[in-house]
Amino acid sequence: MLESLYNTLSAGRTPGKQDFNASKMFSLLEDPFGIWCFFHAPKEEAVNEINRYENLKVRTDRNARDEWIKEEFPQVVFVAGETESERFKNTLKAMLEGQSAIANAVLWNLPENVYGSINLLVKSTDAKSKLGGWYYRIFQFKRAHDLKEHYALQVSLLNRILGCVQGFTPYQTRVFLKDKTIDVDYRDHEERLSRELAFWRLIRDGKARPEAHKPPKAANSPWRVYANKVVAQTKDLLMLPALSAQMRQALKINGIFTTDDLAKADLKFLETFLEEPYAQDAYYNSLAYLHNKPVLREAGHFPPPAKKRNLYFDFEATETFTKNNVSFVYLIGIWDKEENKYVSFVAKTPEEEIHIFEQFYDYIKDFDNTVLYHWTEYEVKKMRSLAAKYPQDAAKLNALCDICFDLKVAVNKAFYLPAPSFSLKAAAPAFGFKWRQDDCGAMDSMVYFTNWLKTGNEDLLKKVLMYNEDDCVAMLYLEDKLKNAEVLDFKHDASNANA
Repeated sequence: MLESLYNTLSAGRTPGKQDFNASKMFSLLEDPFGIWCFFHAPKEEAVNEINRYENLKVRTDRNARDEWIKEEFPQVVFVAGETESERFKNTLKAMLEGQSAIANAVLWNLPENVYGSINLLVKSTDAKSKLGGWYYRIFQFKRAHDLKEHYALQVSLLNRILGCVQGFTPYQTRVFLKDKTIDVDYRDHEERLSRELAFWRLIRDGKARPEAHKPPKAANSPWRVYANKVVAQTKDLLMLPALSAQMRQALKINGIFTTDDLAKADLKFLETFLEEPYAQDAYYNSLAYLHNKPVLREAGHFPPPAKKRNLYFDFEATETFTKNNVSFVYLIGIWDKEENKYVSFVAKTPEEEIHIFEQFYDYIKDFDNTVLYHWTEYEVKKMRSLAAKYPQDAAKLNALCDICFDLKVAVNKAFYLPAPSFSLKAAAPAFGFKWRQDDCGAMDSMVYFTNWLKTGNEDLLKKVLMYNEDDCVAMLYLEDKLKNAEVLDFKHDASNANA
């Protein structure tokens, strides 16, 4: 029966490009343009970018999951094999033997072009299947607080494949989240699952081309670089920060397909089908792209109020990689404009977190004549929450907050930028800024920091500090560029609008 079952479900082949892996459900829902690229973009355009954060998370999750499985199911069989074919055969063998629990299982239904991996199959004897007087249910583990849409569809697909394998489809799939356990009912997601798989087939067969996301992450690796390039080169409406998919569609219906088209359109015409402020925002953002210069939105918000000491700061915080880990701010970095130097305070443990904020406070010295520049509200919100957590230091933390100035808010109020968003990673590069490291972003820095704690390798910490320093310097760089830029004031000089 093993060979017969294997031959039927494999259709005489192994999973290939034409088949859908259940693990890709997130990409199908959140990054369908990346899936389109996989099938239709030039292969040489793919750029594999290592996701150190995700890799570390997967490893730690797997280790914690396997330990839990061994404790709860002492008789568990862990599926192994040098190839996916071997793992699939060994999964079928364990199921036919009626093993009580089967971990790291692999199931295929290649006649229907689907396959996937299952964390744990658990035997039940309250119904029969073609395996015998038993059937299996899926236990899946997700490192999240809530059941996300793609999780539910992913486990529903795995359940559908399981039903084809054993000739019996259980209604319930058990999902273990960070703080709770949820039973996902296959019937609640069956119709949506069929629609999403049909959409995937349209993408695969070249009958649908989904929209990308906004740069600088127009798609996920390995197609991020390519997607960013395509969106920018085609002057796609995605380059405009505030427009929804429905608004972009409305523009296309009215013959406006690019930012150049929009910049050359009549604003009054745009206002007939785009609500305000979206018509104006899209129009002036397009002018910023057309002329590659900032457009003045409203005077008086920029430049920021300089003082005797001007400090540009940024936090780095850990993620909780294991069940017992605690998230904390491990790095406060400052670019001291007057001293022309980078200053950092590092905490190795959650207990040291408050100490680096005390060092931050002591560094200021003259609060009346110092301003702390940051980008987004995260830093201030974090310090306010820490003030509640550490009442003995609340006065110091609140004093730091009181001299903070959000540069993002000031820039957003003052300008339309030739940039797809007001994130620092989009705005600063629009004016020529480059981070010095291609292999260290916000998520990577968490991994480097975690590995530095484990190994003591100072080169890892240096990479984290360099990334943080660049974040701080990027704020000053962008501020200086905007102070000295030739600003276009189309809003108040309509005669120049299409000069």
